[in-house]
Amino acid sequence: MFKSKATKKSEWVQSALERFERPLLQYALSILQDLDRAKDTVQETFMRLHTQEQANIEGHLSQWLFTVCRNCALKSLKKEDRYIYVEHEEFEHRRVDSITPLQDMARREQVARLMEHVKSLPRNQQDVVRLRFHGNHSYQEISTITGLSVGNVGFILNAAMRNLRTKIERDEKDEKIIYLAKQAAS
Repeated sequence: MFKSKATKKSEWVQSALERFERPLLQYALSILQDLDRAKDTVQETFMRLHTQEQANIEGHLSQWLFTVCRNCALKSLKKEDRYIYVEHEEFEHRRVDSITPLQDMARREQVARLMEHVKSLPRNQQDVVRLRFHGNHSYQEISTITGLSVGNVGFILNAAMRNLRTKIERDEKDEKIIYLAKQAAS
């Protein structure tokens, strides 16, 4: 009837694992670009959760987990003295049944181009964009995870969106010029 403290803690960690394992794995994979290392990072994150007092983390579990996961992933990269971000493949493999194969191909090309543009952003902008749109985190949560102020998160995200918009507009302009040149040559 009454559960021991250890049993309650195990159930709490198990519940967190069921809820956050996949999003954390996707996040770690986007930083590390290696599934095995991402799995190790997520495992380390939950090992650290197990050593924490539930009362200290309750109410901000998501931010705590993503912060620890990020720090473990960055520590792993630091060991190899490299820092590479890769966007998760889920963006490219998501399907909508009502689109044609041609529309799907065009969408995949657009997503691939956008991901390349994200990779070309400064690291702090990549991180904020990834947390906001891939992790669906609020500005406050991103602030907690990255250690930036909420205002700085908004500023960095705004700058990233301007940069991406400029790059996409430049791509579209270049495509139109190429198309018109081909038309003129025909």
